[in-house]
Amino acid sequence: MERRIFLTRLGTGLTTAGTASLAGSASAKSPATGAARKTEPGLATHILIRPAARGGKYLGHDAANAQNLSALVALQDLATSKIVAHSFAVAPTAQSAGPENLMDPVSRSKPFASDADSVQVRLKVSIAGPTDFRVLMFGPLKHQDQARLVQADITVLPGVDIGTTPQNPEGLVLEIPGLCISGVSAHWQGTTVTCTAMVTMMCGCPIHDQPGWFWPDTDFSIQLVTYMQSGATHFYPLAYDKKPGLVSTFTGAWPSQAARNDRVKQVWVYAFEPKLGNQGKFKVFPALPATPRLPTELREILSRTGVSHSAKT
Repeated sequence: MERRIFLTRLGTGLTTAGTASLAGSASAKSPATGAARKTEPGLATHILIRPAARGGKYLGHDAANAQNLSALVALQDLATSKIVAHSFAVAPTAQSAGPENLMDPVSRSKPFASDADSVQVRLKVSIAGPTDFRVLMFGPLKHQDQARLVQADITVLPGVDIGTTPQNPEGLVLEIPGLCISGVSAHWQGTTVTCTAMVTMMCGCPIHDQPGWFWPDTDFSIQLVTYMQSGATHFYPLAYDKKPGLVSTFTGAWPSQAARNDRVKQVWVYAFEPKLGNQGKFKVFPALPATPRLPTELREILSRTGVSHSAKT
């Protein structure tokens, strides 16, 4: 039954795809007669999108800013390059990161686990025929200097919703690769170099040394890297800090490798998770702008909605 309804809708949409816009119905003149002819209205189509960290959970409360927003999701029409719909992922509770079984091993042909609390974005477009869109996702908004812009091209069929039925509620999951670095404190002058940094998954999930933890500290390599005026590069490996009360923290103190009178040009913290290809960076000196470069429309959306560019504390 659903297949017949879809084919009927698709046939209707295809007859008007050349004249109908995303906004729905429109009128046009026949080239032969000059008389106005009415095109069929587009069909309202809904798309559910969930932001997730590569190797981690959904971008829930630990990835959200002070307004409880964890990611910006937008739909771009590939034919016009215009943003036709957008919304923010709202993550007010710890449960927003997904159900308990989210990290359970699953077949690659099965969807991500989700429940009613899992963070989501619902977008709506009105289309008269199959339409190609680009999904743009920017997050985590808790640390915009660490946020990534990811994208995926999809085909949307008129009236065929994605992720809105009880049988298939997972929707379209977009993964953000990388590692989130924050709380960096570093000293590179003099004879001793020191650094402390907090490193998490992009969803904010912590790294631990506990047996059986999803993200064990042994899976990660964290380094302080100094680039010198002479062209030399020095690497200082950070170790997981096991002090009570610290979470997902790496630290180190080393004799300086710098030659006498050689000055520091740049200082970075690098993080790497080899098994998943996740990498992160934090420029300590000189500091980077608070927000990465974004397409103009996305920057305007962030500014217009008053999303803070500073990290939540």
